[in-house]
Amino acid sequence: MFCFQVDKVVKVFKAVTQYPAPSSARIMNGVAGSSGVTVLSSWSQRSLERGKSVKFQRTHFIDSLQKASDMLPVDTTSELLSGFSKSEEWRGVVRDIPSEPNKKKQHLEVWNHGQLWKSFDLSALEVHGDVYSDYDFRSFEWSPCEEKLLYVAEKKLPKAEPFYKPKSQDSKENGTGDGKAIKGEEYVFRPDWGEQLEGKHQSVVIVCDTKSEMLSVLEGIPDHLSPGQVIWTPDGKGIVGIAWKNEPPRLGLIYCTNRPSYIFHLTADGEFSVLSSEGQAVRSPRFSLNGEHLVWLQRPSGGPHNGAHKLMCCEWNSKQVETIVDIVQQQTLTVGGTPFYGLFNQTLPKRCWAGDASRLLLSTPQQCSIKSYVIDIEDKSVTELDCPEGSQIVLDIWNDMVICTRSSLKLPPILVLGRLPSRGCEHTMVWSVITSWQASLTLDSLACHYMAFTQEEESQACKSFNAIYFGPESGQDHDVPLIVWPHGGPHSAFTDDFKMEAALFALLGFGMLLVNYRGSIGAGQESVEFLLGRIGDSDVKDVHLAVVQALKQFPFLNPNKMVLFGGSHGGFLVTHLSGQFPDLFKAVVARNPVIDIPAMFTITDIPDWAAVETGLSYSELEEMNATAFEKMRKCSPITHVSSVIAPTLLLLGSKDKRVPSSQGIHYYNRLLSNNVKTKLMLYEDNHPLNQVPIEMDNLINSVLWFLQHTV
Repeated sequence: MFCFQVDKVVKVFKAVTQYPAPSSARIMNGVAGSSGVTVLSSWSQRSLERGKSVKFQRTHFIDSLQKASDMLPVDTTSELLSGFSKSEEWRGVVRDIPSEPNKKKQHLEVWNHGQLWKSFDLSALEVHGDVYSDYDFRSFEWSPCEEKLLYVAEKKLPKAEPFYKPKSQDSKENGTGDGKAIKGEEYVFRPDWGEQLEGKHQSVVIVCDTKSEMLSVLEGIPDHLSPGQVIWTPDGKGIVGIAWKNEPPRLGLIYCTNRPSYIFHLTADGEFSVLSSEGQAVRSPRFSLNGEHLVWLQRPSGGPHNGAHKLMCCEWNSKQVETIVDIVQQQTLTVGGTPFYGLFNQTLPKRCWAGDASRLLLSTPQQCSIKSYVIDIEDKSVTELDCPEGSQIVLDIWNDMVICTRSSLKLPPILVLGRLPSRGCEHTMVWSVITSWQASLTLDSLACHYMAFTQEEESQACKSFNAIYFGPESGQDHDVPLIVWPHGGPHSAFTDDFKMEAALFALLGFGMLLVNYRGSIGAGQESVEFLLGRIGDSDVKDVHLAVVQALKQFPFLNPNKMVLFGGSHGGFLVTHLSGQFPDLFKAVVARNPVIDIPAMFTITDIPDWAAVETGLSYSELEEMNATAFEKMRKCSPITHVSSVIAPTLLLLGSKDKRVPSSQGIHYYNRLLSNNVKTKLMLYEDNHPLNQVPIEMDNLINSVLWFLQHTV
């Protein structure tokens, strides 16, 4: 029986990993007088045989908004960054080239009219370290004159060597072959930007002049700042970007929109100036097509790691800055009267402006889905774009043609294309589907329900939260086992978009309750701030209430076959729930869970999280006292470990800097001491556990753990 279960789970896992996910799309310049549109789309897809995700590019030809034909996909797995010049005659690519075993070199390629024009061996030139291709820092921009490329890389430091090093007989220098190495500096500690950004110590801005074949580091950015997300000014004589503060001691950056940072302007002669105000965290600068306006996302620095943003606009000539969309505390209304809960997106589309240069498009989580909007910078109006179900994300806009990706828990990602109507008529926009996939297993028979809850007994103003039920919908009572799945963060949210793990669970017969407890994003800033000082209490109560109400609303769910699944803060919640409600759940799977907050405080890359979420102030200048640590501990799942009886599977990453594996190992030992059935999988991976072989192993083990304890 067990072998049959394994074979079935593996078969379904292979099927759900066959759906690619879009990473970007570009609408190409059209031919004058032609009604046709060409779209380049980039995708990633797990390859179980290669043990990694592969990337590929597709070319779509669309005639009169009706799909005409596609070209065969082209493998782009080795590409780290790529970008077209404005005329699209030039294309730049930064590529990883394998050299020695377990080592790679980086090359910058310049392509012109379909052929390789120039190539730069960046590793050999030694102007800088590795090029940054991560989500937070990366940039790859052609200048308006189409002769220069702008990107971000690690600062090159002098080589270091031991105080004593045997000399080569051929060396004419004293002690070294090149006379440039610094003695005794090999083991100097250099702080980086934490989880998934290891080795990123100090970023610099690089300009590659493709005509003169010269690479240069832009001077003028103060040493105490790390630049990223840089773009050219409209005249090409300067740059604009984000600069994060390096000191006081750096905190982890990934998943954290609250880090102190500035919008800066650097002129060609090295004059540095700041455009944003103090005490802010900023992201995603974008110039309008006519170069008259610069917009960016902004929120107060510090506080919760994620939250609502403002949309700011700078009139470029005068440098006057105003707020276009403010932080929404609860909700407001769009032009069409639909509720709008604020901007919780972490980026803007690379090309986000409509042709009239007064409207821009973006997408943001809104309760149970991701919605797309048109923002008018003149009248500051917000208009929702139609999406029949699930979620919609704007990828690119050019000449008022808009391409989006759409998906839902039941629908793998597809691309849709539409033409943006004139101002005031955006709600009439018509979309055409331009991609589809062959499905080996269909999700059509599964149900997806949005659920709203209210904590009636609470005296606080913030009482509402929501959840999504996804899975089978049987006509028989108590027929479907239920996975209770709170999200991590805690300031993130579950939305109705395609999730491979959810498809896997559902196709194997499990229902899922995806809970957006109070503190989740997409429901106003008030909800985010409500959770501060209440973790381990209000979020646990919300998940429990959602379970109770789901059992009432869906009689086909089996109350005797409920299990818990969650990672990070979701792992924090499922270990809390198994301790606070020991008779309710039959099994637990916790991925890199927060177990003991005071123990995590001194070893995580985000110690501010431990303070802020437990209602304490955080300062690098002050030590936490015993009272503060006691409050952290009272919020922690470890206080309920003696009550746990549910068999517990722990999935940990040995390279996790966010929630170090010692948290889960300590919990594992406590459970063993209490004779609770437990198992620990320790992977050589970081916080998300998303390397393809590791993802496969932990998800299949999770399913088998649930099946083993719900039969």
